[in-house]
Amino acid sequence: MTLDDLIAQARLRAQDTVAPYLWSNAEWMAYANEAQREACRRARLIVDSSTAAICTITVDGVSPTFELDPRVLFIRRAKPSWSSVPLKRIGYQDLDKQAPGWEDETSASPAWYVPDMDENKFRPYPTPSVSGTVKLTVVRLPLEDMGLSDEPEIKPQFHDSLLYWMLHKAYAKQDSEVTDKKLSMDNLALFEQEFGKKSSAIDETWLQREANYTESEGNY
Repeated sequence: MTLDDLIAQARLRAQDTVAPYLWSNAEWMAYANEAQREACRRARLIVDSSTAAICTITVDGVSPTFELDPRVLFIRRAKPSWSSVPLKRIGYQDLDKQAPGWEDETSASPAWYVPDMDENKFRPYPTPSVSGTVKLTVVRLPLEDMGLSDEPEIKPQFHDSLLYWMLHKAYAKQDSEVTDKKLSMDNLALFEQEFGKKSSAIDETWLQREANYTESEGNY
């Protein structure tokens, strides 16, 4: 199902099939892309270990930290090129207690990474003294917003349920001709039945900090 198909279905359900339309194509597109992002945040739908731009960290043998793509929600695995064993996670507070001065340590084969010290950064520990790569397995947001001919990145069986968010947002529009609080909330409830309750910034930040950029299933 393409975005164009989703918009056609949304218009049909909202009785918005005859011009002049109550909602523009631009509005429906925005609702649909927001729907996919919300679904991914709530249900952790996209697990990725193969998109190089997101899942490959290039280590230069000098820098202590490396950019982490902002679309990454959680890291589930970090496999370095210098070892057959994935990196373990360790918090900076534990390092401060166990290894004071740890930021100055270097190694040709770091065995750990520190997930809770720098926002949107990946920090091996000790600092790598040689170049290499780290292959990540991550939970992430969609790579990009959909155009009309694009399909959602999530699995096809979930596409229809994106309509609930689209209709939730459509009926919440501040326009006396279309605003319907009950229909908006009814569709939100159906969306939550499929994808779960809202995963707030507070929840995600706590999980990234306390659960070391990973998460237990069902923990939102």
